[in-house]
Amino acid sequence: MAPVSGHAQLFKKKNKKKKSEIQGFVLEEGVTPEERQKALERQLVSPVRKMLNRFNFQIEKSYGYFAYHNPLEGVSVIRNPRNDLLYLVPLGEETGTNLPATGYTNWFNRLETTTIDYIDDDSQIVRTDTASLAYSNSGRYNPLTLRVSLSLKKLDRGHFERTGEKRYLDDDLIRVGGGIGFGAMKFRHPSSEQDADPILRRYSLPETKLSTTKLFGSVSYNFYSLGDFSMLADVYGGVWKIKASQVNKEQVTYDPFFNVGLMFQTTFSKYFKGYIRPSFEMRSYTLADDAISIPHKFTMFSIDLGLLLKYPTYPRNRYVANQVQMEHVFNGKMYRGRPFYKKQNPRYGQNRVRRKPGGSFFPIIKQKKSKKGSGKGN
Repeated sequence: MAPVSGHAQLFKKKNKKKKSEIQGFVLEEGVTPEERQKALERQLVSPVRKMLNRFNFQIEKSYGYFAYHNPLEGVSVIRNPRNDLLYLVPLGEETGTNLPATGYTNWFNRLETTTIDYIDDDSQIVRTDTASLAYSNSGRYNPLTLRVSLSLKKLDRGHFERTGEKRYLDDDLIRVGGGIGFGAMKFRHPSSEQDADPILRRYSLPETKLSTTKLFGSVSYNFYSLGDFSMLADVYGGVWKIKASQVNKEQVTYDPFFNVGLMFQTTFSKYFKGYIRPSFEMRSYTLADDAISIPHKFTMFSIDLGLLLKYPTYPRNRYVANQVQMEHVFNGKMYRGRPFYKKQNPRYGQNRVRRKPGGSFFPIIKQKKSKKGSGKGN
């Protein structure tokens, strides 16, 4: 029996404990619907395109009118009837006690002087401390302006009140940016007039056209929208200057300018808009040396015609067989089906205009005449 017990030990179960491969548990939070939606948007839409879409490029052409005002203070204006010379001298020097005196014949774009050895008794003299004297003129100003701005979108309040989710519309609420403008002020008359003394007459301008450049910052606020129409309050201000060859840079000082306008905007597509902007602008400069200081002031009214362009959020689908006109998903990416200047998601009737064929839509079946008879009866 001993051999049998030996074989039985071969089939005896060994009770060994197996080591568990699970070392522990890690709790992780599930992905929220908002995070899942953002991840999907990053997959469908390029983040670079989405960022560039927040910027606006604007081009404006203005057609305007300006009024020029040149008030004189602290000087005496003298017209010599013998040589018809019009000039300025500082107050007190018109008495002729401190001759020779310095007379200013150009006080418009640079201070040019002449030596006055003698003041004739029949010269017409007007002191600006006893009489209000200002030369005035007018002209045209048609600048070209370029702007770049950053958009802050309008919140969809209805959707937010219903769901609590912040969703933004395609309309801009605020635009903040800046720009540059180029234009020439062309005077209507070659000489400026005054109404203080008829004997002094007019002052001939050394320059009848001033080329100017301006740099500015701007803010636009959308305070009313209805469909494709919007109204925006638009304000900008900055610095400006006259072309260096037309003015003495050492004698001129420019004051900051400001411009206020009301923008009437229409939306052709969410990437392409047009607007008309009536505006009002004020700017001035001063010519001065150690003896005199002469201000020059401009008040401008203009109508600005502008276009606004946005970089498209989605690229154009170039696949020939794809004829989808709406914004759509294709091969895992978001595309647009129309040019940037057209409605991106056209409603019924906005896609394209199809002309109706002339006549009825239903075919008219003409009855063939029978050869045997007229068919009116048997």
